[in-house]
Amino acid sequence: MTSAKLLGVLALLALPAAAAAAAQDHCGAREPAPGLLVSVDWLLQHRKDPDLVILHAERTRAAFDSAHVAGARFIAPSEYTVTRGPVLYELPPAPRLDSLFESLGIGDAGRIVLYGDVLPVTRLFFTLDYLGLGERVSLLDGGVADWRAAGGAVTALPTPPAERTMLTIHPQPELLADADWIHSHLRDSAVTLLDVRSPEEFDGTKAEEAVARPGHIPGARNLDWTTTVNGARFRGKAELQELLTRAGAAPGATLVTYCRVGSRASAVYFVARLLGYPVKLYDGSMNEWAGRADLPVAGPRP
Repeated sequence: MTSAKLLGVLALLALPAAAAAAAQDHCGAREPAPGLLVSVDWLLQHRKDPDLVILHAERTRAAFDSAHVAGARFIAPSEYTVTRGPVLYELPPAPRLDSLFESLGIGDAGRIVLYGDVLPVTRLFFTLDYLGLGERVSLLDGGVADWRAAGGAVTALPTPPAERTMLTIHPQPELLADADWIHSHLRDSAVTLLDVRSPEEFDGTKAEEAVARPGHIPGARNLDWTTTVNGARFRGKAELQELLTRAGAAPGATLVTYCRVGSRASAVYFVARLLGYPVKLYDGSMNEWAGRADLPVAGPRP
């Protein structure tokens, strides 16, 4: 056989494999993993994926019981937060969280899609991120309203209990900042403290329940979390980046978000993750900080 004929035979033999690879690409086997936000179109295409878990997070069940994404399961913030002494809204122990999410059908594979009220949803995202699951978690952009508008199935019927799974967690303690860590980094130019409360709470001109001394952590910058959303939807990345830049978040800086008890801080934590910033959440927030007499507070101006 001549060299030319041999090359021709080899080329013919390679055609099925090449065609299979092309078909694999065409069928979406190499579809990139979804990001931290997914569209309703993505969920419409993937809602029957194996191991997909959809969680509806709200403070109460009223909205869920009225109408929820078919197949979604309800979860309340009280299930993934605890009180430790005078400090409110803290992360529960990791084994308790592991058991909770196993009971909701979350295992070691599959995408986890969250929707509902912004703050319970972002607090839930932070909790899952802390457990090492963040790369598998997405928020449903537009929530149930956009889902319904796109023709997605909704129901008021309860979702059957999930089959319990086995979940392997990998807690990420570096995503948490505690009071002592913050105190030791108050003059660190590589750390930007973001107080995400209202300007009045930040200035200390508005009193807050469970905050012993009004004001803010010295050196913190104010970024009211409500400016990051438009209704139930986060603003576009360019707008969010502008907000962070105006708040003093330099490229590459480690951001630390806090509020009163760590709930509103989770919304800006999510924004920072969305934009690729290294970020920590101060879970104790002003509830803890202002209650410690050894820590400084920048109070109201005279």
